[in-house]
Amino acid sequence: MDVSVVVVGAGPAGLALAGELRLAGVGVVVLERLARPTGESRGLGLTIRTMETFDQRGLLPRFGEQATSPQGHFGGIPLDFGLLDGAHKAARTVPQSLTESVLESWARELGADIRRGHRFVGLDERADGVRVRAEAPDGPLTLTARYLVGADGGRSAVRK
Repeated sequence: MDVSVVVVGAGPAGLALAGELRLAGVGVVVLERLARPTGESRGLGLTIRTMETFDQRGLLPRFGEQATSPQGHFGGIPLDFGLLDGAHKAARTVPQSLTESVLESWARELGADIRRGHRFVGLDERADGVRVRAEAPDGPLTLTARYLVGADGGRSAVRK
């Protein structure tokens, strides 16, 4: 095996998973098709639970001062989370690009191998894991891993 886990996609989910795997001592390679972050922000905010999780990991200070609000929703039904006990409120104006930057720095500090410009092209299932094929900047790349995680969005190439 080259690594225990290959994660395809360096968005918030893939980067958070990479950090969590490293905290558990698991080797992880993240493959991201984009050569660099876009700076786009599809998401704009952090939920209360996300704020709690980032606080547990010591990541909240990396986001700087953030405007928060107890107002939220559940399935589109407005809710006042201020009525609940808890130290955190939802952060309203955190661009996804900032979240990705914080999570990528954290995952790298923990030893995650994040490879940008690597496009997933296929997989071969094996009895002991998976062989992952990608197009890398220097040509084709093959990695063997025990597990493959598709964190590459709604049109996931891994799921296809």
